[in-house]
Amino acid sequence: MSTMHQLHFEELLAEFDQYVLEHPDFAQRIPHNARIVFVDERDPDFSHWSVQTFGSPPSHDDIPDRPVVYIEVGELVPRRSRLKSPRLISGIPSYAHS
Repeated sequence: MSTMHQLHFEELLAEFDQYVLEHPDFAQRIPHNARIVFVDERDPDFSHWSVQTFGSPPSHDDIPDRPVVYIEVGELVPRRSRLKSPRLISGIPSYAHS
């Protein structure tokens, strides 16, 4: 298993989880217990790995006819920090001492 592909998958899964929380109407279109396979037209190598890894049922799947849903990831916008006005300080502040 490619470590880079696994990391990309984990990032997409986290983003997808957030997306469906924010867009429940999208989530309702996904069949219950579906196997989700991410594909990305900008990254055919990842897409191939994803289909090979998640497109077929594993031998231990308790639902043999589990539906498969392919999610075209579209575009990831750059992450933005939520920090507001961080400051660089020269030493340990008094409130951080034990």
